[in-house]
Amino acid sequence: MDEVDTIIVGAGVVGLAVADALSEAGKEIIVLEKHDGFGRETSSRNSEVIHAGLYYPTGSLKARLCVTGRRMLYEFCERNGVPFKKVGKLVVANHPEEREKIHAVHEQAAQNGVEGLRMLSRKQVAQLEPGIVAEEALFSPETGIVDTHQLMACLERRAGSRSATLAYGCEMTGIERNNDTYQVEIVDTDGERMRLECRTFVNAAGLNADAVAGLAGIDPTEAGYRQHYCKGEYFAVSSRHKDSITRLVYPAPTPVSLGIHVVLGLDGAMRLGPNAFYVDEIDYDVNQAHAKEFLAGAREYFPRLALEDLRPDQSGIRPKLQKEGEGFRDFVVAEESARGLPGLVNLAGIESPGLTSCLAIARAVAACI
Repeated sequence: MDEVDTIIVGAGVVGLAVADALSEAGKEIIVLEKHDGFGRETSSRNSEVIHAGLYYPTGSLKARLCVTGRRMLYEFCERNGVPFKKVGKLVVANHPEEREKIHAVHEQAAQNGVEGLRMLSRKQVAQLEPGIVAEEALFSPETGIVDTHQLMACLERRAGSRSATLAYGCEMTGIERNNDTYQVEIVDTDGERMRLECRTFVNAAGLNADAVAGLAGIDPTEAGYRQHYCKGEYFAVSSRHKDSITRLVYPAPTPVSLGIHVVLGLDGAMRLGPNAFYVDEIDYDVNQAHAKEFLAGAREYFPRLALEDLRPDQSGIRPKLQKEGEGFRDFVVAEESARGLPGLVNLAGIESPGLTSCLAIARAVAACI
């Protein structure tokens, strides 16, 4: 039976970041990924936004890892030639209750250590973004966008050039503690079963993180690791609006999501999204009928938009720890010695700002093991 230092399950952006961090320390690693390549799920189906850290409760992992991870990510992208742009972001308000919300966000973000925040008047918003209408806005200059595919390709290349093996088309089907090691059962694309042995194990399985924790003998519900699928759709905006908005534009946040916002690509292309609704199964179809909902939300601050400007683009699934209607839940980054599983680290509920936080999460995992 082959033995390595660490097995990581999941080759999304977080799993790849962990592989990069551990391989830099000289650990021999195997990354197991059931799909035929990296980032086939949540990591490639999002807004590609580098978040500043505005919204999350002070002291939470989401707040701390987002702020730290954002700084790390900008430095990493600059050093490694990963395309990114610090475009900045406006969180806009047109009604009294929205103005209350963005002032609360401003206060929260300042407590989290987010730099450069400013409140803007209607006139100042119009000067920055003539196509946007807002009575007031919070401006975050540290928010940006990144080419997520190139980021993951860079992390994969760095880890693979050192001591990591990327095993695509390999699904983990079992894990068992045996003395001081873990025996991990996998099935490859040919249906062949094999076992690997490792001293440490990292569950970065994204949408399946709760199931992987269950395979290790942890009850996901009892542990608070049970995940709930929350779908978000995107609509592409007609090229006639290209370059008419140069910053990300968000409405005041809701308890479920950050709201349907203007998403920019590095090429200047514009999308709207995502919405947010809970689902029982993974399904990446985009419902054309939701275009009217998108239009109604976006026209509050982007009045020149028309229904014919929108076409279905893509969707993604967020692995949320909170059920519909429940309050804030933090990331789970848990080394499981207390459950009799030393050296096993579970990462659960890694939704937004997971992309922004990936390098900081990886550093936290490395410190655990």
